[in-house]
Amino acid sequence: MNRRSFFAQMKKLGFSKSNLQMTRMGISYGREGTLVTVPKDHEQTVMITGDPEWNGVWTTSKKAWGSYVDPESLGRSNLLEVVHGMFSGEITKQGFNPALKLYYPEN
Repeated sequence: MNRRSFFAQMKKLGFSKSNLQMTRMGISYGREGTLVTVPKDHEQTVMITGDPEWNGVWTTSKKAWGSYVDPESLGRSNLLEVVHGMFSGEITKQGFNPALKLYYPEN
């Protein structure tokens, strides 16, 4: 999934481009107090704020700051598809936790 189709799919889920942009270097879409920010030219990191279940920084890089996610372990090709799955209900926290623990163990 590319950025254009990601934002189109998020609009179908009720998200809209936010009046409050968290950064000039990214695009934020919001819905009911939840803000999803994707940095420009950097689809491997997504910041989610305001959502009690998915709040945080998600990344596909083991070297970057944030919670590491392997999209392939969740049946997705990239992080944008993972985030879409989070908000469409295709990926649940129960199904997500084993993948997260496998790649980002708790200490």
